[in-house]
Amino acid sequence: MLRPLIFTLCVTTPGAALAALEVCNDSGASVSMAVGYKGDDGWTSEGWWNVDTGTCEILIAGDLPRTHYYWRAESSAISFDHESYMFCTQETEFTIVGDKDCGDRGYARVGFNEIELDGATDFTLTLNAPAAKKSSSKAKEPMSDPEENIAYPDDGPQIDNGPGTFGEPLTISGRFEGCWAVNEDLECELHADGWVYIASEDGPTAPSVISALNSYEIGTFLQLSGDLMHYSGDRADIMVRDIALSEPPAAPPLQAGQMDGLMEFLQGTWEDDTGSGTAWMIQGNRLRWIHDANIAEEYAFELHPECAASNGVGPVIIAWPEYDPSMGPSCWIVRDTGPRHLIVEDAVEGGARSFSYVN
Repeated sequence: MLRPLIFTLCVTTPGAALAALEVCNDSGASVSMAVGYKGDDGWTSEGWWNVDTGTCEILIAGDLPRTHYYWRAESSAISFDHESYMFCTQETEFTIVGDKDCGDRGYARVGFNEIELDGATDFTLTLNAPAAKKSSSKAKEPMSDPEENIAYPDDGPQIDNGPGTFGEPLTISGRFEGCWAVNEDLECELHADGWVYIASEDGPTAPSVISALNSYEIGTFLQLSGDLMHYSGDRADIMVRDIALSEPPAAPPLQAGQMDGLMEFLQGTWEDDTGSGTAWMIQGNRLRWIHDANIAEEYAFELHPECAASNGVGPVIIAWPEYDPSMGPSCWIVRDTGPRHLIVEDAVEGGARSFSYVN
């Protein structure tokens, strides 16, 4: 679905006797509607209602007991703007309780607009077509040479007409590195293949998408779809439409002579990105598992292309505990390495850990 950017709307309080939350579609295109509200079990979102142009649809029947409701409209033909009242959604029909941890539960977390009833018990929302925008006379430069730049679109808001509107269409998977305030605007970073991909609040990415990105933990692997607008050096500026969880990349099989390189890379102190107080201190082939500044376990380890539990995936760290040898050896799959970060997966018990290099 097209992720909306702008909308115009007209809201009226109906004079009909039947109380309800109703939407009337005068936009000129079919839309899909979702609603959000505070239910008995917590914040709840529901969708989708398909509303053809020129028709009305009741989303919630009967008197409306809440003071605030929220809505989202999506269409493949036109675009709507949404505020940062965040709810969980999915592509198919849904009723979802809870507006937190959407990504962890397999949902998208997107923005809705607010309806304040101010004492009314019914409400009609009328969707109108967006106002016409001046078309851009600039042609996009082809992405032919990595040293050349994709042209930015004209300044000012534009209707998002899908992939290619703001630059070269792009889908990229990588490690999310957080959103940071830069000159009073949030910039969200994804690192992949040696590039730093930036989606900025001061750009065509919808505020709801920036808010959704900002809800993910640092170290989460995401797939972003949108447009590549500009790149220079190792930085690429992108417009993001869609966010999905992505699997950590598998490290390529080690070739002869490459084990020494990985061993050298591992040397030092690595702090767990969850902030749990856990760290790995690696010196030579000794690994100390630190928790709250205390040594919880100490291991002797070796690097191997794979272990029995890794199902042919590698390289792996096979480690033998010294404090409690009855635990048996551990096998951690090295899932990803990069500038100052390390991701390993426990091949025996499951679960991945993301570390950042300290010293």
